[in-house]
Amino acid sequence: MRPGYYPGLDVLRIVAALVVFYDHARDWFTSGGQRWWFDDVFTSGVVEPLALGDHLGPLAISTFFVVSGFVITNAAFRESPGRFLARRAMRIVPALWVVLLIIWFVARAGVPIAVTGTADTSTLLTNLTLTNLFFSGEPALDAVTWSLVVQVVYYLYVAVTIPLLRRWPWLPSILAVALAGVLLSVVRAEVPVAAHTVRVVVTFLPILFIGQLIALVRLGKLHPLAGTAYGVLHWLLLVRGDLTSYFTPAVPGYPQSVVCIALLVIVCTRISGGEVAGRWVRAVANRTYAVYLVHVPVLYVTPHLLSTSAGTTLAFLTVVAGTAVTADLLHRVVEVPAVRLFRRWENRGQYTAERAPDDVAGRAEATR
Repeated sequence: MRPGYYPGLDVLRIVAALVVFYDHARDWFTSGGQRWWFDDVFTSGVVEPLALGDHLGPLAISTFFVVSGFVITNAAFRESPGRFLARRAMRIVPALWVVLLIIWFVARAGVPIAVTGTADTSTLLTNLTLTNLFFSGEPALDAVTWSLVVQVVYYLYVAVTIPLLRRWPWLPSILAVALAGVLLSVVRAEVPVAAHTVRVVVTFLPILFIGQLIALVRLGKLHPLAGTAYGVLHWLLLVRGDLTSYFTPAVPGYPQSVVCIALLVIVCTRISGGEVAGRWVRAVANRTYAVYLVHVPVLYVTPHLLSTSAGTTLAFLTVVAGTAVTADLLHRVVEVPAVRLFRRWENRGQYTAERAPDDVAGRAEATR
């Protein structure tokens, strides 16, 4: 197992991806006025006894945020700011652009795919740059990309503060508290749409920083008491954002749920043996980003291609299969080749400059 790899977090990512998928599937069937027997059973057997209510999707999103904050912080200690940004871009952009282009062409063909408004060239350009959420009247080609905007802002902040993070690990987190506090004071209204997006980003960013603080404590860069104190500050920012907005996050008890998720992440960083470290876990976890990108488009297209007499069970099973196959193709055909191509470019000349002398020395040693 390579250093810095936490298999317990892979399991958590898989569970969170399944929960997001299920939550969106349930919303789709509910919005269409259809009853889904699995949802009835799961709701009565799990959701209601645990008092989860409408918390399933938000809990999964906060899980991704905390895990992302943790993992990205580990990467920040190994990479320069430029390499850090380049690697994050190659990880998310190629797959995102391929999915958005396909959705745009399908929407232009008139297939219902959850795109409100006209899918014109402006729509494509703003979605490719993730700026559609800052302009009124620009529909989202893929409804889940709002959370990607939060992630990208976090990536940019981490890249800028990498020198500070390595010298004074606590400082970027404290600066983020001050910056977010100012923005929450300045951006009070959520109209126009750009103001709403800023509020969304500022409200959810503290969750990623909680993940960062967990990583710093785990890496021995911060004392646990200091990490807890800084984490409380970010949690209070989340509470403030929640109390001062009706729309974000619009889930009762959301800050309390984030505390539970943070504790769960801490536990999962300690889990490393058995089936948790299996190759299949890593393989499925590596496809969670692809599932994140494709599940809503597949969910909205597939039932429309089925007969209304097919029933919700067949429609759901078809969506599951369609999402699994599409996500696997996206991972194999786009994600993996893009990362490999970039790593090859990134390491250009390294063999001659670094490895070749070792090879010469090795051959010399073998002839003695």
